[in-house]
Amino acid sequence: MKNLAHIEFYFPEKRGVKNKRELAGLILDMMRKSGSIAYAGHRDEKSLRENIMRHLGDADAARYKPLSESQKKKVLRQIEATIRKCSAILPIPTKNYVFVFPYLPTKKDAAFEGVMGVAPYSCVFHVFLSLNMGSLKALAKTVAHELNHTIFYYRHYDHLNNYTLLDEMIIEGLAENFREQVVGGTPAPWAVVLTRKGAFNALESLDKLLSSKNDTVHRNVLFGNKKYKRWTGYSIGYWIVKELIRKKPNLSWGDIMKLSSMEILRIAQK
Repeated sequence: MKNLAHIEFYFPEKRGVKNKRELAGLILDMMRKSGSIAYAGHRDEKSLRENIMRHLGDADAARYKPLSESQKKKVLRQIEATIRKCSAILPIPTKNYVFVFPYLPTKKDAAFEGVMGVAPYSCVFHVFLSLNMGSLKALAKTVAHELNHTIFYYRHYDHLNNYTLLDEMIIEGLAENFREQVVGGTPAPWAVVLTRKGAFNALESLDKLLSSKNDTVHRNVLFGNKKYKRWTGYSIGYWIVKELIRKKPNLSWGDIMKLSSMEILRIAQK
């Protein structure tokens, strides 16, 4: 396991935290002391703080509780077991650094089942975990999804942080189809917010935007606005990759991850 992942937990011991800004500050204090900020996947402490603040959730910070040793052991075992399952299907090219943080979800975040993930770099992903809402099954889903992201970033490092809209959609489609194969379970809400037919119709309408590298365009299509339904881009990517797998059933995940987004789209549309 040491060659596959290094896992760290950042749940401050303080109770009665006033707000998430204070909680983020306590987390950064812990990371500063451990020296982990340097390999947390962000260019500097400021951007790391912004990322943590963005993903901590918006529920009352008074809900926060430190992680007990027994809880930590269960979470650690689940992360390790999931990474081993992933590696058996898709060899992990480099050690991943996994950071586990608190998560304060509200009712609007119910679709994430108490676990939020983000992969900021080619060998780093963060897991935000709610002890009130999070389940070990949801944790496994998130780990498989985010690990797939880091492998894509590693395989396509030349384009890291310079992705087109098509790239962003394919990245999400790869991660969710991979998650289904490794962990099982029903498709995620963001994957099937559109039907297969609806996804390909939406894809056709986006034809002139597929090469866009504009962050606002990406956010609008992925997360929704007045024009696009929430998670439109996630669903388009999911169905494109699903079609790729249907048409190329003998293609290994190792080979799939080497394909460019345009190659995946071309095969799916044949």
